[in-house]
Amino acid sequence: MQKIMSKLRLINPNSPLTTITLPDVITKITMGRRGLFMPVNLAICAAVTPPGWEIEIVDECIQEQGHSPRADVDVVAIGAMTTQAKRAYELADAYRKLGVKVIMGGIHPSALPEEALEHCDAVCLGDAEGTFPNALNDIAAGNELKRIYNWRDYPEAPIVTPRKDLLNPKDYLVYNPIQTSRGCPHNCTFCTTPAVFGRKYRQRSIPSIVDEMKAAQETGSNFFIFSDDNFAGNHRWALELCEKIKPLNIKWASQCDILISNNDQLLAAMRASGCQGLIIGLESPNPKTLTEAHKNYVKAESYIQRIKKIQSHDISLWGSFIFGFDNDTWDTCRATVRFAQRAGLVMSCYPILTPYPGTAIFEEYRKQGRLLTEDWEKYNGATVVFQPKQLTTQQLAKAQMAAFCDFYHPASAFARLKLLPLKKNSWLANLAIYWGFYYYYQRHKQGRPLPTFRMDA
Repeated sequence: MQKIMSKLRLINPNSPLTTITLPDVITKITMGRRGLFMPVNLAICAAVTPPGWEIEIVDECIQEQGHSPRADVDVVAIGAMTTQAKRAYELADAYRKLGVKVIMGGIHPSALPEEALEHCDAVCLGDAEGTFPNALNDIAAGNELKRIYNWRDYPEAPIVTPRKDLLNPKDYLVYNPIQTSRGCPHNCTFCTTPAVFGRKYRQRSIPSIVDEMKAAQETGSNFFIFSDDNFAGNHRWALELCEKIKPLNIKWASQCDILISNNDQLLAAMRASGCQGLIIGLESPNPKTLTEAHKNYVKAESYIQRIKKIQSHDISLWGSFIFGFDNDTWDTCRATVRFAQRAGLVMSCYPILTPYPGTAIFEEYRKQGRLLTEDWEKYNGATVVFQPKQLTTQQLAKAQMAAFCDFYHPASAFARLKLLPLKKNSWLANLAIYWGFYYYYQRHKQGRPLPTFRMDA
């Protein structure tokens, strides 16, 4: 039996998004689950942990009470997105006071490593596969920890299969996300992916993807979310993957750019392999906004044609739009919702533009003096943290809520989804989201009516 030489605790800090949407609302939307996605980042860290470590994963996002630090482990590793940074730092400080070594990683520490190092002993910058094992090996060998373990300083390590056995599947709506690739070849100014990882696109070993999916099928899973930044970043590779997973007879969904519309062969292969839907980052149907965002690889005028091409392969689309660019007004936000409805999108989301640290837009707004706060908890896609150009902060916040309520209104759902052919899952999702907003305003906003663009139409 392998001797356990050290104990490792991996922590996913509570996200303010849980507070914004409220646990009871999340529970209603997710049919009783306490969380949306299992923390893949921590499961990957567990998978690349060298032999000899006893591993525990703590996910604050599914706990009723916050985690209480205790000195019963040798090392704590904390992953954090920007909105989790404040809580991550609180946990890190508490553990260091107890004499426990703390390693941090994830998007925010990778973007601001010097800030993170004020709270931890080392930062793993970039992909965990190439950095985290080296940090743990230094600790095990009694070597002094480096301040930064930069993934670019090590040989490229393959994307691994996460340790899902350390988590309870009943806690998550999506327990079996599959990561098939990482990165994106584009360079949008608002996106953290190129900001932190550059434009390098990495693909995972196809046999390892197939093996992970087969193992999940043995536990009853047959629907998968490919949790990629851009599934179709490499069309040739994506085509090969689709051919390999077709015999599994599964259903899946993922996220990719709209250039997938250029490749009928790949679209057909995706549908044949079980693709049910795709999240497409559209950002805006306004050409000026796309130019502002440096989304230069596609023209807004081609959106409808491209959307219809993808839909012609019986693949449903979820559009992702962003409100708050300098060209945005109340009217353009309303027009964006009308566009999403007209395009027949089965689902759509409307995050508020957030200038995340490390991105070009963060540096630009900081120089312009437009950042209203650097309270990282508010960098969540649901709070206005900068001064918009043509809207007040209150108008921008209201526009976001009006967009969600208008788009998911039952009348809108009927116009987009129709009754036949019955899109059962899409209908359930639309009604669950609308009910979540209705419940939120009735219970937590003293019964105030839902905000809407319809009265201003």
